[in-house]
Amino acid sequence: MERSAKTSHNYQKLALIIGNGNYHRSNNQLSKSIINAVELSTILKRLNFKITLYIDVRTSEELLGNVEKFAKNIKDNDLVSFYYSGHANQVNKQNYLIPIYDDRIYTDRDVLDIGCNFDSIFQRLLEKTSSHTTVCILDCCKPYWRIGKSESRGVYGGRGLYEIQPIERTLIQLSCAANKTSRDDLFSKKLLKHIAKENIDVRDLFQLITNDVLTESNQMQEPLTINGIKQHEPVYLNKMMINTNSRVRTPNIAHNAKWKYTGLIIAGGKNYKSTMDKLYCPQGLCMSRDNQSILIADSLNHRIMLLNRRTKSLQILIDKNRNGYEYDQLSEPSDVICDIESKRLIISDYKNRRVLQWCPRSSTDLQIIKDNIRCRGLAMDDEGSLYISDTERHEVRRYNNNDREGTVVAGGNGQGNHLNQLNHPTYVFVDRDQSVYVSDSWNDRVMKWEKDMEEGIVVAGNNDIGNNLTQLNCPAGIVVDLFGTVYVADHWNNRVMRWYNGASHGDVIIGNSPDLGNTTKLLNGPEGLAFDGDGNLLIADSYNHRILQFDIRLT
Repeated sequence: MERSAKTSHNYQKLALIIGNGNYHRSNNQLSKSIINAVELSTILKRLNFKITLYIDVRTSEELLGNVEKFAKNIKDNDLVSFYYSGHANQVNKQNYLIPIYDDRIYTDRDVLDIGCNFDSIFQRLLEKTSSHTTVCILDCCKPYWRIGKSESRGVYGGRGLYEIQPIERTLIQLSCAANKTSRDDLFSKKLLKHIAKENIDVRDLFQLITNDVLTESNQMQEPLTINGIKQHEPVYLNKMMINTNSRVRTPNIAHNAKWKYTGLIIAGGKNYKSTMDKLYCPQGLCMSRDNQSILIADSLNHRIMLLNRRTKSLQILIDKNRNGYEYDQLSEPSDVICDIESKRLIISDYKNRRVLQWCPRSSTDLQIIKDNIRCRGLAMDDEGSLYISDTERHEVRRYNNNDREGTVVAGGNGQGNHLNQLNHPTYVFVDRDQSVYVSDSWNDRVMKWEKDMEEGIVVAGNNDIGNNLTQLNCPAGIVVDLFGTVYVADHWNNRVMRWYNGASHGDVIIGNSPDLGNTTKLLNGPEGLAFDGDGNLLIADSYNHRILQFDIRLT
């Protein structure tokens, strides 16, 4: 994706990073602490943070002095980040960061004398009370031995950190829940993996990290986020100006977003007809870049429609009023996308077994670009490669420019339910990394195939048809947001589900499975999905012959 190298914030970004690893007590040494601190410094530097890095701070006086020196550079409205990787201990409901000269720590009194009180550090970072936001990451929840492991008094480090009270305009992230410890570096691993994600509010960023840690630890480790950021304006560590001509549209949906229970009919409804204002089993949807219009594959009317969202009026783009195979006819079109750069529409002409393109500004004719293919779903990556699902060959292929045969990127190993197979794949979504998400409809699951992988992974459903929260019944339209959260139209369950990245079950966000109906709270065979720039959800409610919009709830 083309991006401006210039970030859009109007404040400087400062980061103080401390990595303590070479503790004097050999059994307290941390092999990854310094490595993690250095790697985080490298990442944040790429995000235009001004980095101050200290390794193996020896005493509390030295540690506090380093903080004071750093704090002098903080100006009003700055974004400040503090990361500490090392040991810490709590005493009397206070948290103390442990310097590497720790060979005289035996008792609580020693921790008070030798450790550095986190409150003192925090106060110095907050001396500029009008700073934009201060983010503190305490990666220091490993067990701490006050004496040797073999001595009779044993380990004294199982307390973890005491929960810190939130302060306005601050966010504090602990690598474990309060009063808990963890012996591995799982939090560090996930922090380094996700910290540079673009255009994600810092609150949602740490929720993503938490979910990832929970999943990989089998719910044994749960990082704690202490949020004092109350402003509605998002806070970004990596705010980038995105080229609005990007072909890949990836919505930025808050992790805990909710939508209104009642939808709005913005097109079609009541009954099916072929008149200008009606739809007949609509399927694929494509939102315009400016969010003002929607392309609709009006399947059983054999046409492509354009919906003006402002006026709620429908316009016929491609239609000869009849089903057919002629060059200017369609037969049950199932999907439509728009290439932002070339301004051409690409259409899955399902029953005619072909993919067409139409350039409205240069020609009135449809052009066949792929034939002899039972094409069902379409997607395009940022390089302009076209992805087509084939329900007959049970595969998805990627086609580069002038590429006749294409490359199999998902399935292609016959019909089946193994991880290298698909069974009647329909809708396709391609993310910025060229990972391919496929509605594997007759396997009742959604699969993700990372670039150049020979097998996929199941990201929604469990190969078992049903309507509980672990199951799907013929999944249809899919959208994946910046977090890797999958939104899927669960066709025969008459609902839309959300599956968080790595989750073993989903949650229902629209519909009331297994109920179907034509009220604006219910769905009947949902197909295509789309989000607008505000996070409002649009659904092709196919058997109700309408497009519904469910507005995101702001509170």
